[in-house]
Amino acid sequence: MRKPTLLLILLLLPASLLAQDEGWRNRRPSNRDPYRYSDQNMFELTPFLGFRYGGTIYANQTSLFNEDVQVASAPNYGANFAIPIGNGMKVELMVNRQDTHFTSNGGGLFSPSANLADFHVTYFHGGLQIPFDVSRQATPYIVISAGIANLDPVVQGVSPDNRFSASGGIGVKVPVNRNLGLRLEARGYFTSLGSNSCSSCYYSYNHDLYQGETNFGVFFKF
Repeated sequence: MRKPTLLLILLLLPASLLAQDEGWRNRRPSNRDPYRYSDQNMFELTPFLGFRYGGTIYANQTSLFNEDVQVASAPNYGANFAIPIGNGMKVELMVNRQDTHFTSNGGGLFSPSANLADFHVTYFHGGLQIPFDVSRQATPYIVISAGIANLDPVVQGVSPDNRFSASGGIGVKVPVNRNLGLRLEARGYFTSLGSNSCSSCYYSYNHDLYQGETNFGVFFKF
């Protein structure tokens, strides 16, 4: 819990700054506004917290369970680092981790879920952040990425495995001042579990893993 707590502190710091530099944020936009151009040439670092949901591991994918199991919805945390490439677009590198567990509800209505085993999912992605517009009030954007998903079930004798994954999402960035702002994003993930088998981790893949999440972050520009 230490890492999420530190990230939460970082996310709460800008709240005290929301009332500052209002003249800058509310200044009438112009096609010659230097902010539109200087923003394109600035790096961004965004620590974030979120909540990830969804995901099913089917019985014919693993020898761990004899039934389909769900990946429990749980908080996630991570960071993005964005590198400007022109026209408002940025190359974005992301690390994003979820500490969760497998559940089974027994198949009955309102049946209590059971914690079958802890499970960690970490995405290591690179992608593009593509804005619709750039202004002092808000910058909506879409994001696409691809990379590796590290799947790590905490079960004795089972090894983590890396699989190709991709994601797409939509979000908005709200500047607080020239170097600080808030970021809200919704994103979906696809992880290919393929047809290969992994004897060391008891995987025999026939289905893919799908997850979604909503993130809130604070971006620092420099």
